[in-house]
Amino acid sequence: MSYLSFDEIIFLDDFFRSEEIGLQSHPSNRRFLRGLFEFAGQSLGIAMREEYPVSSGGRIPVGLMMDSLGLPRTVEGWASAAIADLQPAFRGCEIGVLGERSLVIGWGMPPSLLNYIASRGASFIDVEVHPLRFSRHLHLGMRTNNRRIARILSKVRIPDEAFQSAAIGMKAMFSRRGDGALLCRDAKVGVFLGQTEVDLALVCDGRLISPTDVMDRVAELAASVDILAIKPHPYQQNTTFLDDLLERVPNAIKIESNIYAMLCAGNIEFFSAISSGALTEAEYFGHRKEALITPDRNNVERLPDGCTEWIPVGSEVASLPVMKDVVRRARVPLFLRPRKRYSAVISSANAEMVDRAFGFRWGLQLDAAGLRSSSKVPLGGDVHFGSGSPHSAGLAAGWHEPEPWGVWSADGAASFLLMLDTTGLPAAGRVQVAVTGTLYQPSGSAPVELDLRINGCTCQFARTGDLLRFFCDLDVQKLRGRPLLDAEILVSGAHRPCDVTESADARRLGFGLHLLRVDVVSVGDTSREAVSVEPQDALVE
Repeated sequence: MSYLSFDEIIFLDDFFRSEEIGLQSHPSNRRFLRGLFEFAGQSLGIAMREEYPVSSGGRIPVGLMMDSLGLPRTVEGWASAAIADLQPAFRGCEIGVLGERSLVIGWGMPPSLLNYIASRGASFIDVEVHPLRFSRHLHLGMRTNNRRIARILSKVRIPDEAFQSAAIGMKAMFSRRGDGALLCRDAKVGVFLGQTEVDLALVCDGRLISPTDVMDRVAELAASVDILAIKPHPYQQNTTFLDDLLERVPNAIKIESNIYAMLCAGNIEFFSAISSGALTEAEYFGHRKEALITPDRNNVERLPDGCTEWIPVGSEVASLPVMKDVVRRARVPLFLRPRKRYSAVISSANAEMVDRAFGFRWGLQLDAAGLRSSSKVPLGGDVHFGSGSPHSAGLAAGWHEPEPWGVWSADGAASFLLMLDTTGLPAAGRVQVAVTGTLYQPSGSAPVELDLRINGCTCQFARTGDLLRFFCDLDVQKLRGRPLLDAEILVSGAHRPCDVTESADARRLGFGLHLLRVDVVSVGDTSREAVSVEPQDALVE
């Protein structure tokens, strides 16, 4: 098999991922692969064809194949098909006619398909975007069961030093743009990376794994740190499937920070995920990784004999000399041929080929801001939010720039997230969290409405002159498990000074946040301010 040329090239992807079982396919990946190989194949007179599901106008009867395997036409059936014996499914199917002169090139092919191809004596090249995505350009990862092709791919392999130097540069960049810590510089933080709901990387033992399935292990990891930051996948718009994890793990919080800024943070103890390419990246930034499963697609026991590891390849892989060597007949064994190096001088357009094909670089934004981290909130001390405050970094969203006195809310919703210093907390009891501020309420203007919640508890309020003091009590034991002060402020009816002829200031101003204070509530303490409203009511000025 190693020294034969190919009579045909067949382009595939994971065709079981089809509308016939309610999944979205990605035909653009298959067409991208054809574009890579097409010129070389045509120049050598090799026949090429694409094969894809009937639902997309092709010849692969996915529904009937699932029936022949005894699998349901569902997502669960798709996951089981990833490791099934496909011999019954291909019986009588035209694309099942493969031999030693066939080269199958596919995007993200499941282990079952790789095993079937190998069982017919054919060669394959499986292709994905390589998981190391922080260098100057995206790269492809390829694996094959053909020794000759493996040797050719190794000649255009991206050296490990390229990724190491890229990581060093990334660290230096973000160190100049932020604090180098996530959430709180004094806290130990762990990270759980979310995935898309349906991904071949999440299939283990023929079953699609969800965050619920690994909840116990995630909780165990979270117990070793102060905070578990949950970072949703940028392609996954609906993140409700992470909510169970947030409820089960007391010190978990969802964040949207840039992934590469996080990889450069110094206070992160580990990165964890069911399965994610970012775990491979984390090692280059000196972080411990915790992969919670071994996906079938990368499990050696599930793959055909002779299948290589994923090889990161440079843009030279798209050049005619490389492609000709991949598909043509070798007149003498490769080890008897003179050593050959492929030119490393590639046009800039070719170097950006994969970038352009996908049009999106997950997390790699060269203009991304660095991380902002705040100090812990001490017990019994006033925390100010004016400019220069070590706690102003905890202002999460919906604020104008801090001023010497404090900070104005900017939108209808504002929030802050701070970490409490729990060293002085008693074993049990309650603490009172008090927030002091003011409303921007020009004379004669429509009333401003405000609702403030801390850790989900609605605050009551008391008035002293123009100042408002909001307060609520929190359980000490809950704070020990989740030492966070997570505040949400809802403002409606905010005004702009320029609209009420007070000044030319065009900012919309709602609530002016001055300070926060946390005190332990003494047993039998009755010296509370009179409550002006019921807890469920919003403040109406």
